[in-house]
Amino acid sequence: MLIQLPRGPGQPKSLKDDECSAFEAALRRDLASAHVISYDSVLGGWSKRAMDVALTLVAAPVWAPVLLIAAAWAKLRHPAPVFRTEERIGYGGRVFPCLYLRITPPTAAIEQLHPRPDAAPEPANDWRDIASRAETGRAKWRRLFENLPQLLNVLRGQMSLVGPAPLSAEELEPLKTSKRYYLSARPGIVGLASIADSDEEDPGHYKIYALSWSLTVDALILWDGLRSLRQKGELWRPSFKLKRGAKAPARRRSSAG
Repeated sequence: MLIQLPRGPGQPKSLKDDECSAFEAALRRDLASAHVISYDSVLGGWSKRAMDVALTLVAAPVWAPVLLIAAAWAKLRHPAPVFRTEERIGYGGRVFPCLYLRITPPTAAIEQLHPRPDAAPEPANDWRDIASRAETGRAKWRRLFENLPQLLNVLRGQMSLVGPAPLSAEELEPLKTSKRYYLSARPGIVGLASIADSDEEDPGHYKIYALSWSLTVDALILWDGLRSLRQKGELWRPSFKLKRGAKAPARRRSSAG
């Protein structure tokens, strides 16, 4: 589509020129009122950034030695580089190298992606299949060690302690209206699944987090992420609503009474 620019003041105006000027003015109004994503201010601003840097530096005497010990242990397990980077999309669409710790040997990681051909499919509602897919405490701790180098991304200003899980360009492309909310915040080490009490993060959580953000919300999500390390998955942990709604079992009267 070709848009004719306004002509100089020295050229004569005709009726057609007036119509073009009116068309251009209406087009400018439409473009001005269109939904344009603004990345001038990051979600949370300086207060969220200050909390991220403060908590990361205060906890550095704990996580830095743990990271070095985990890296040395991983190096003894396999000869591959213990640190790996993957391109992720951050705030405002900026691409940054997201750091990970390679605990599992590369060959073992590839084998986990390919299921055994002789494995028979389990029924959809089989409790054993649900239990096998529930994340155990050991898997959560392994994921924590794998994401531990991302604290360096937090110090660099590329990530936050709490925020949307870092997505790649292929994962970000299918998002529609949720994309603007993802790009308005820094990706986080602790994801947003807990705000909706779900196992996996959903694009709808980005809007919920952006509209309800506060330092208290970040603190609660961070605390819930740390508390979940002691639990054995959602299958074995009834929710708080279930506990409140459950009725106490009726007592049976003894025959002697």
